[in-house]
Amino acid sequence: MTTRDPHPLNLLREEARHADPRAVQRDLNARPLPTLAPGNWMAAAEEALRDCIGMERKIQMEMRIGLEGHLDGLPLRRTAPLADMTTEHAEGRRMLLRVLDRLLTVGETHDLRAWTMGEVVPPAVYILALRGRLARLDGFIAEERVGN
Repeated sequence: MTTRDPHPLNLLREEARHADPRAVQRDLNARPLPTLAPGNWMAAAEEALRDCIGMERKIQMEMRIGLEGHLDGLPLRRTAPLADMTTEHAEGRRMLLRVLDRLLTVGETHDLRAWTMGEVVPPAVYILALRGRLARLDGFIAEERVGN
């Protein structure tokens, strides 16, 4: 019998034992947005941007559910018309990172959990999963640039 590969969430739990969530947050905040990079878009870019914007909104909702009772100052942002999707993506990412900051801050004094990979996990594990998810979404957007 062969041994099975560990579940990705178990790998993140192990990494969270040694990771600094605030350092991961600083890295996420410093990451340049792929929608603001120079260059022209491919024909399918609109669909990819819509998909990525939708996924980032879902990520925000995961964190908001975990923050129940601690959402003061985090209003839901109205959707901008998608005609200017690069601005919509940038504003959405800023709000996502703002909600993440609240999750980490409140998680320092309260026992919070957020959904990821089908389970509820503490913020230290959630942020590591989020890092990978955002990297994949950024990669999808970057692939839609002409010349990539």
